[in-house]
Amino acid sequence: MANELWHSYASGNTLYAIVRQKSDDKVNVQGGNTFETWVNGNILTYDHPMADNGGDYYSVDFPSTIDISTMTTYRIDVFLQAGANPVVGDDIAIAQGEIYWDGTSEADVGTITVTNQTVTNVYDESTPPPVSVIDESIRI
Repeated sequence: MANELWHSYASGNTLYAIVRQKSDDKVNVQGGNTFETWVNGNILTYDHPMADNGGDYYSVDFPSTIDISTMTTYRIDVFLQAGANPVVGDDIAIAQGEIYWDGTSEADVGTITVTNQTVTNVYDESTPPPVSVIDESIRI
């Protein structure tokens, strides 16, 4: 997988993404599997520069250094960089979203996985919806 983090914005600008764990809001330190509580002075270690691909489309790969063994939700903020380097004063995020990462690629949480005839609902729901099972052995 590649370019999982993307945003449409006028070409010719500088955009960057910030990756946070949803569970505790800690921010990813670029180039590693480390997450820390936000420190304004460390912003240059948090930014993931996005490539201007032309056509008003920017993208960057989700950090491959984030090493997890279970699906985890991350919050992504995209910022418009005003000067030569990212700064806390780059205003508010121009885009925000979440990505569900399974350790190697983005997970589609709308997919129902069938394993050994067991239906696993990947949604976090306290009351799951009814499931209809079709018996493929019945032929008409």
